[in-house]
Amino acid sequence: MAAYKNKVRVAAHRGNSCVCPENTLVAMRSALELPVDMLEIDLHMTKDGHIILMHDHAVDRTTDHTGLIRDYTLAQIRAMDAGSWKDEAFRGERVPLFEEFLELLKDYPDMTFNVELKDYPLEAENWPLDTARAWARESADKAIALIEQYGIAERVWFNCWSGELLEYVDAAYGHRYKLHGYFPFELMHGVKTRAPYDYLHCVCLFGTGDAPVVAKEEFDRAKACGVEPWCFFPGDQEEYYEGAIANGCMLLTCNHPAKALAYLRDVGKDTQILYFVCHPSRAGQQKRSPS
Repeated sequence: MAAYKNKVRVAAHRGNSCVCPENTLVAMRSALELPVDMLEIDLHMTKDGHIILMHDHAVDRTTDHTGLIRDYTLAQIRAMDAGSWKDEAFRGERVPLFEEFLELLKDYPDMTFNVELKDYPLEAENWPLDTARAWARESADKAIALIEQYGIAERVWFNCWSGELLEYVDAAYGHRYKLHGYFPFELMHGVKTRAPYDYLHCVCLFGTGDAPVVAKEEFDRAKACGVEPWCFFPGDQEEYYEGAIANGCMLLTCNHPAKALAYLRDVGKDTQILYFVCHPSRAGQQKRSPS
């Protein structure tokens, strides 16, 4: 059981990424200084099998190098500057190992975290589907092995744009892990054999440009299946917060978590301690989709 700080919970997207270079330890420490409920991170596997924090499949945007992560060893990636692209003040910040992130969390026993598995079972140029599938599963398995080594499985949520990989994690690990998917479900790619609400624990509800907050019926539908409705608005617009909360949103993933927390204070959604207990199905029971 985890005690949450806010009525509507707040997750720091890639750490406090509005002011720090995303997916770095400095971004995580900055977020931990706020009263957030969750850290969201992205994981990839290096050429030599190490799990690191980075969002993109290539290092181009967030380091001073170019190329795909899977073509670099850990030593090569650790030599990259992962900070100065954001601001010169962060020059010399390094790409963290997943173990370093887990070590950081030892001092924050109530902090939950949302792990996005970024190695997808998708075919690409010079990357056959069988190779991609094996790589994605190995990457997920290694991340889970580290989580189990640290004994913090109850604090983690896994999300992925690949429905296939989420189904793999659910089946391979006996339905033990909380899984986070995306709506509309067409966003979740790969070979899928199950209805998402049969195994998901939460869902990020994405609207459209004209209607960024999805209809209340979709929030209600998720809750009826025992699935928590979450939202992410890249611009952290307060009018979207308002609409999502009115519709029943239970967690906001934010690039600007301090802004979201200030908004929640203003509207009185920040004071009540909530307790979240894993859904009964999370202990191995099968979930039921709506008819």
